[in-house]
Amino acid sequence: MARRSSPLAVLGMAVVALGGCADDPPPVTATRVVDVAGLREIVNAVGLAPDGGLVAVGDTDGTLTMYDVPAGAVRWKVRVHAAGAAHRIDAVAFSPDGALVATAGDGARTVALWEAAGGRAAGLVAVPGVRALAFHPTDRVLALAAHATVSIVDLATAEVTRALPNAHQGDAVYAVAFSADGRALATASAHGSLKLWHWPALTLRASVTMAPALEAFTPVALALSATGTRAAVNGIGGRVHVVDTVREREERTFANAPAAPGHDRHGEMRHALAFAEDEHWLLAPDVHDRGLRVVHVPSGRSHGAIRGGAPFYKAVAIAASASWVALLHPGDGQGQGPYGLEVWRLAYGAQQRQ
Repeated sequence: MARRSSPLAVLGMAVVALGGCADDPPPVTATRVVDVAGLREIVNAVGLAPDGGLVAVGDTDGTLTMYDVPAGAVRWKVRVHAAGAAHRIDAVAFSPDGALVATAGDGARTVALWEAAGGRAAGLVAVPGVRALAFHPTDRVLALAAHATVSIVDLATAEVTRALPNAHQGDAVYAVAFSADGRALATASAHGSLKLWHWPALTLRASVTMAPALEAFTPVALALSATGTRAAVNGIGGRVHVVDTVREREERTFANAPAAPGHDRHGEMRHALAFAEDEHWLLAPDVHDRGLRVVHVPSGRSHGAIRGGAPFYKAVAIAASASWVALLHPGDGQGQGPYGLEVWRLAYGAQQRQ
């Protein structure tokens, strides 16, 4: 059942200062506009249209469901994988114009493209085992991370036209992201290597190691600032690493609890990073994955941004403007169903400064 909140009501306002002065005005306020409860499918991945008008949810059985915002009603539902070949959907992303949705799964043989408005198939990309994907903000291409290779797909033909076959010296690539200005592509590998590539040349621009070579870093979220001068990566251990890509060094790290509630790692909090238009501010997972916080990177000061009533959140999507957030949550602290979908709208104050 969907519950729609009034635009004038502020449901679940989460503006508690964490590490800042209690008298400081909050840098961001959050209003929950969609709350869909009672989902029986085991939800696993979520994507949000750039304008916040649609939200797509993928489950572990390979079904993709599109919801309207703010109505919370199902617009369409498709089976991504054929019967007998079920694979979970691990990644969902909208194109910058909101016209297409791409779905991928670590165990799937293809990446599927869908028309966002009506759910019609728009193409299949024959790249197996894709863990992460990202649309370019202006060019009609899609970047895919599968095993040790980063592939660039032409959306007009659904064909791979370019590739970085050994982007991290054989290490598996777990995350990809473009900068909003379209001039940089970031990739992050299983053992904590971050690389920044010039676009469209795909020549190396920066390289930083965020973890010891033998540590299983396993990035689950990656974001670039608008111009690519900062990158943020969240590893499966929960710690958020912010990298200065100009100086090629870590700028700051933010701790999280070492394990999510009911889980031993933070793999469920995927795609939970985004820079605001002011590149000093970063949206990142809150302690125990119970929501999102907004962090002022230069000072390290942190404020609560979203803290709802769910035991924890297991997947996140943040629209390109960082003003809309979609979250999936289980029904209890052990990660069991029925599950729920929430969409929040963020408002940033003029006081976004230190």
